[in-house]
Amino acid sequence: MLLVPCPNCGPRNQSDLRLVGESISRPDPNTASREEWGAYLYLRENVADWQTETWYCRAGCRTYFKAERNTATNEFRNPPMPGDKVGSGTYITPSVGQPQGEQS
Repeated sequence: MLLVPCPNCGPRNQSDLRLVGESISRPDPNTASREEWGAYLYLRENVADWQTETWYCRAGCRTYFKAERNTATNEFRNPPMPGDKVGSGTYITPSVGQPQGEQS
């Protein structure tokens, strides 16, 4: 099970969210060529390392957010957590029975 840190709901099971994909910048619609649009729509880096991704919280707050994840280890770095839109470091799964925010 992969716990994904939603900035509004907190850590949620991967099945509650949808991975939209790698976050890339959109080309300017007024100046972009067909090749640039094709690359934007279909080509991705797919690195086995840290990558910024867009996620959609479909079973909770229903918002889109970005998170940085290591695609080889599924570890989240500097995740957006509730009340902290910037993130606060590497996410550690809280122990069962502990209040959220307290780590062991």
